[in-house]
Amino acid sequence: MLALVAAMGALGATVAQAELTERGDLFVRFDGDLNPEALPRHARAPISVYVSGTVKTLSGKRPPAMRQITIAINRGGTLDTRGLPVCRRQQLEAKDRRQALSACGSALVGRGRYVAALALPDQKTVWAKGRLLAFNAVVDGRRAIFAHVYDDEPVPVSRVFVFRIRHTRGTFGTVFTGHFPASLNRHGYIRQISLNLRRTYVYRGRRHSYLGAECAAPAGFSVGIFPFARVGMAFEDGRRLASTLIRTCKVRD
Repeated sequence: MLALVAAMGALGATVAQAELTERGDLFVRFDGDLNPEALPRHARAPISVYVSGTVKTLSGKRPPAMRQITIAINRGGTLDTRGLPVCRRQQLEAKDRRQALSACGSALVGRGRYVAALALPDQKTVWAKGRLLAFNAVVDGRRAIFAHVYDDEPVPVSRVFVFRIRHTRGTFGTVFTGHFPASLNRHGYIRQISLNLRRTYVYRGRRHSYLGAECAAPAGFSVGIFPFARVGMAFEDGRRLASTLIRTCKVRD
């Protein structure tokens, strides 16, 4: 059940669509959304979860390299991987996007995009834009995601990093944590990254959804306002920036 932080009396308030967080001259613009907005009151329905982060500096200088990103989803969002195929890391290593989908397409649970900069000393910054594929995985006996990123400019490069998944008590029940090793962006930095998690599938004759939720608006009301997700980033200089995204849901008859 989605934890509501305001009842219908707050409906007149504006729900922010993005949050800007800063530490010194480092800024991150966090954004995210839940789809569909209309959900049953007392039954789990398939949803997609979208989050993004854009990194900037006030001075315009090169920001520090990102080392970790955390996406914590409201405890009302449930994770289901029963019967969902699992991808192995070796199926993705040194593969382009088409090869990755051919090897692990049945385990696909999301897609994303990124913008990164390669900034070698005394050389002009080279920008790279690529796509991210998220695959259901198991790491050390626990559920995880293998994120496969590929870009072909300025040179073809394929990388794989891990989002570990854990469950906690409190407002945010499911936490995805991705680590970016120094070797991934030693000579550059990530300017923007986004991820959209969504997957429905059939297992043993029943429909399943990787993520699902209901809209637990108070009795007699058709709209609820709730802390949808908390997104955070950690950087190589020790700074950590995070923000809680507040969203609404509507009760679907």
